[in-house]
Amino acid sequence: MDEFATLRHDVRAFIAEALPARVREKVRLGLEVSKEEMVDWQRRLAERGWLAPHWPEAWQGQGWSAARRAVLQEELVLAHAPETGGISIEMIGPILIHHGTPAQQQYFLPRILNQEHWWCQGYSEPNAGSDLASLTTRAERHTRADGSAFYRVNGSKIWTSYAQYADWIFCLVRTDTEARAQEGISFLLIDMRSPGVSVRPLIGIHGWQLFNQVFLDDVEVPVEMRVGEENAGWSIAKSLLEHERLNLSRVAENRRRLAKVRAIGNEVMEAGEPLRNRPWFAQRFHALEVRLETLAATVLRFRRLERQGGALGPETGMLKLLGSQLIQDIENLAVDALGPDTLAYDRMAHFEPADLEPGRSPYAAAASARRFVTRGYTIAGGTSEIQHELLAKQVLGL
Repeated sequence: MDEFATLRHDVRAFIAEALPARVREKVRLGLEVSKEEMVDWQRRLAERGWLAPHWPEAWQGQGWSAARRAVLQEELVLAHAPETGGISIEMIGPILIHHGTPAQQQYFLPRILNQEHWWCQGYSEPNAGSDLASLTTRAERHTRADGSAFYRVNGSKIWTSYAQYADWIFCLVRTDTEARAQEGISFLLIDMRSPGVSVRPLIGIHGWQLFNQVFLDDVEVPVEMRVGEENAGWSIAKSLLEHERLNLSRVAENRRRLAKVRAIGNEVMEAGEPLRNRPWFAQRFHALEVRLETLAATVLRFRRLERQGGALGPETGMLKLLGSQLIQDIENLAVDALGPDTLAYDRMAHFEPADLEPGRSPYAAAASARRFVTRGYTIAGGTSEIQHELLAKQVLGL
């Protein structure tokens, strides 16, 4: 048994013992998972050493390769475990490890791992989404009478995922209005409890509060909470982008969701036979299978290049582009397969599995909500239109 097969065996055994059955069922059916359930699961992973295994050993990680980490993530997703890591583990943690001061690392990293601090990301603004370099949130430097320096921050951030739960937010702010757009941006860490920080929920058609708008009104941030040099925030924000896109391909998540559609095809009847035998369903399902396996093979090619020390360039943008489109098409097929049982908005998507209506497919309650959620996948992290433009210019030279 090779190292990856051993790891898969160990992960499956751990999940079977540690993942509560009720939480597993909620994830399988696409129902809403609470913060408390996510925190509980992440604490169990942390105790096993698997919450941030790709972090260096100096910060309670295990220094895992991208390949080992991909195996772990795939097994977690396929076993219907709640999403782990997210912004805290995958984004601000590595940024602090690579660019933070020793004081920032010593204070924040342990608190991220023990779930004391939840983070959100303050990048996009109402008029600066795909064109992020045009952001206008302003940070002006001041000095108090005692000699301590701070930034006074004014502006707002939008589409801020899970800001309602966050303790801290990392923000890109403009510290030099005279410099070129990308060169006048700094990277600040802001306590969400600071005076002047407020959060407005953005409730989607799916009924979940995934996004928020964060307002920053005369928020005072100590200069010690700046990561990197002043006006160097753009390069810090970009530092993990190519590696992040390997994950934004969503291969494991696409596999799990396609397995859900397969189950629907076996369960739902049409014209007296399982839906899987109906030509319209079978053709769409198998086309999705082919697209998924092609995407998975492409991701493996990039991971092999990464292991060999090769540089990941702008071509990784196609992974995010293809993965986000694929997940939308999978959810569209799920809704089409379930038919009238999928309402435009169904409050049952926020309830417990035991509360679902008998005689109705257990997948139906959250089907439309999940489809609506995935509409944002081709927007967040760089719209599909922007991805096409970048690939055309930077890869094809058009």
